[in-house]
Amino acid sequence: MKLNLGCGSVILKDFVNVDKFDFYKPNIVHDLEVFPYPFQDNSVDEIILSHVLEHIGQIPDVFNKIIKELYRICRNGSLINIIVPHPRHDDFISDPTHVRPITLRSLSMYDQKLNKIWEEKNASNTPLGLIHNVNFQILSVNYVLDQRYQKLLNEKKITENDLKEYSEKYNNVIKEINLKWKVIK
Repeated sequence: MKLNLGCGSVILKDFVNVDKFDFYKPNIVHDLEVFPYPFQDNSVDEIILSHVLEHIGQIPDVFNKIIKELYRICRNGSLINIIVPHPRHDDFISDPTHVRPITLRSLSMYDQKLNKIWEEKNASNTPLGLIHNVNFQILSVNYVLDQRYQKLLNEKKITENDLKEYSEKYNNVIKEINLKWKVIK
């Protein structure tokens, strides 16, 4: 089974489309902050979360329950495709329904291999994978540039190194983060 969670108006063929609101007629109406999800353990092969995670789980315990539910319903090796606005872009900052920034670092806290490395080094990172008995590995990350910076890069007015520096110092350089997360059981 493939799920498009928090689908909104994007109803995908070959996916079970799930949303909190019935407005766009998803296959299943379900609030992702209500547990359990209406799916069996180990029944899902792929999940799309496009502009969803930043809207849910404002309370840390609720966010961790969401992650645990994703883990419960996914099979070993399932892929979760996550698309979120970059937390330093106006698209994230200006929307009052955005309750949580999603970053590469925050999602890596659910990787048990990294958790164990952090424990060995006495790092301050919270080993959420170990604490919550879930295990996800980030397979890839793609940063989508804001149009202005993409244009400057295309015109060779800035370099990749410039972009790296700008993205660490300024808002509105990176528009969106696209991640592939793999479930490990």
